[in-house]
Amino acid sequence: MKKTFLLSIFIMCFSLSAEQSELALVMKEMALSYKQAKTAQTSDELLTHLTDIEKALRKSQHIGFNRESQKSNQGIERVLKHVALIKQNVNDLPTAKKQLTEIDKLRKQYHKIHEPSFWQLLFGN
Repeated sequence: MKKTFLLSIFIMCFSLSAEQSELALVMKEMALSYKQAKTAQTSDELLTHLTDIEKALRKSQHIGFNRESQKSNQGIERVLKHVALIKQNVNDLPTAKKQLTEIDKLRKQYHKIHEPSFWQLLFGN
């Protein structure tokens, strides 16, 4: 009985850890797509990277968040709306690329939700 209980806790913890590492990978993909969008030389290239950002955002919604999921999903929706706005202006490359800075501002704002406090680092969640 004890072994089964401990095994189920271990599997549950491993599952949560795997989801969070998958989320971290998706966020890294998104960061790369953002950097590539900032350096895009053509509207088509920018559009490709914006589409990659959208895919990563949708994937992260599917994976989910451990903490403050409602706020995190709100942030994702805001970024998705902003990506759609940039896509409308994609033919004006300088303006579209300038609008990318809003995505970075939103990233910084919503990443603060997931930054662990000193006590969480010390004692865990």
